[in-house]
Amino acid sequence: MTNKKEHSHPSLFTQFLALLKKTIEFKSRIWVIQITDGQFKDESLIINEDTFNEPMQWMKQHLYSEEMISKVDNLRRSEIIFLQLLDIEHRIMRVK
Repeated sequence: MTNKKEHSHPSLFTQFLALLKKTIEFKSRIWVIQITDGQFKDESLIINEDTFNEPMQWMKQHLYSEEMISKVDNLRRSEIIFLQLLDIEHRIMRVK
């Protein structure tokens, strides 16, 4: 017989570490977003999440759907995703 407690749920410390890791990662993410509206109208932006108060704040402000935000949030570095928002193409690459 052992005195060890078996935990089926993560400890409070483990949960804290996971939250801390997520917060640190959020604060260091950088996105390059190219917005194409028609044949000749392009705009490219660099979005640094360090300047925002919450993850995906820029995407929320620009009316991305929850599904779109989830796809962007799950991008790995150097991965690109193409999204349509109000008939405008958004090409998003996670840089950092």
